[in-house]
Amino acid sequence: MMTPLTTMPRLRGSLFALCVLLLFAIPASAGDWKGTETTDADGILHIDNPATPMDGKVSGEPEELWRIGGETDDEDEIFGIISRVRVDPNGELYLLDSQLNEVRVFDADGAYVRTLGREGEGPGEFRGAQDMFFLNDGNIAVLQIFPGRLVTFSKDGEPGDDLSLPSAPEGGFVLLNAGGGTLGDNLVLSIGINNFDQAAGQFNQERSVVAVNPAGEIVDTLYSETRNLNMGSPVFVESVWASFDRVWAAGGGKAYIPIGWNDYSIMVCDADGVNRIVSREYEPRSRSDEESARWEKLFNEFTRNQVPGSSWDVEDNDRDVAQIYPRQDGSFWVLTSRGQLDPPEGSMGVFDVFDAQGRYTQQVTLMGEGNPLTDGYFFVGDRLFVVTDFLAAVMSAQGGNYAEAFGDESEPEPMSVICYELGNVRVGMN
Repeated sequence: MMTPLTTMPRLRGSLFALCVLLLFAIPASAGDWKGTETTDADGILHIDNPATPMDGKVSGEPEELWRIGGETDDEDEIFGIISRVRVDPNGELYLLDSQLNEVRVFDADGAYVRTLGREGEGPGEFRGAQDMFFLNDGNIAVLQIFPGRLVTFSKDGEPGDDLSLPSAPEGGFVLLNAGGGTLGDNLVLSIGINNFDQAAGQFNQERSVVAVNPAGEIVDTLYSETRNLNMGSPVFVESVWASFDRVWAAGGGKAYIPIGWNDYSIMVCDADGVNRIVSREYEPRSRSDEESARWEKLFNEFTRNQVPGSSWDVEDNDRDVAQIYPRQDGSFWVLTSRGQLDPPEGSMGVFDVFDAQGRYTQQVTLMGEGNPLTDGYFFVGDRLFVVTDFLAAVMSAQGGNYAEAFGDESEPEPMSVICYELGNVRVGMN
């Protein structure tokens, strides 16, 4: 499954970055907001938005700055699966390769600098990493899904100690699914606590987004869902098994968690817990019979080798919120089902823009090379990084057949990373 396509954004300390901030990162509030604000019995603020953004719709074409990878003989640019992109305050680009088990570092112009980490079980080593983020001290944490480990090392590659993780009940085990970085002094992680009930022949899993202190203790469960699978006749229900944990995101000291399949609602959390719930009016996108069959094939390609004899019960509608992209200033972008699956020709997708208060300010269409369904997107400050053919690479690594699922017999191109400058996309201006 796709990992959440989010990173910890940054802004460069320069006059140009200030211009970008004014023109792009902070949506203007020229229109009159037509939504409502209410507070529920638990004291949580609800921001309910209408279907129409208050500042209308815009489109723009980001400027391509450079690209690396693809058809190349340069071994520094031959990638396996780039599953996370981060940028440090100095502008260096960190690419986590979960297939080659290393972190490749490039400068702001796309030139190779160094490689960090390697495959193994020792200090600074990992296998099948799922995510990567910077810690408050500037060091790097790489999240290994199973057995669950948080491996640390410095930006120079000096190994550090593994970070402590929550423990599972007796007979269970913990999966680390994703990491969003920090909420205050705590880490924010997506974890799965799993156990098998032999008497019932049932696999049980609790998936949660949690805040974890330096001692590995869960200090807050921000959101949680329970899943069960009858191993005698295993059927995966799409809205249960393909839900929040591949979509949630964190950045700018906040976590953003979608809390419904056909309920466009996003829980916003900070170091103090749930901050607000942001929603907007949205008509779910219905799937055609052909699309439903395609999704069933796609999911079966992921699970057939792991759970023999399993099948998928796919939904009639697509999930409203496909991806969430936090911004450093507290605003966030949302890729919807229509923005992902029905984008205008020649575009990278259509995004809903919310300001730091959770008001739906604008809808933005980005023109350029990029497929919002099959490529990986990483918004970092004033740049967008597109990792090409991400879905095909993930499926291939897990023994799946991309061509069979999508009916595309063409051979996927070697993975590339494309860097776009977003400064010329004027969000907040009609």
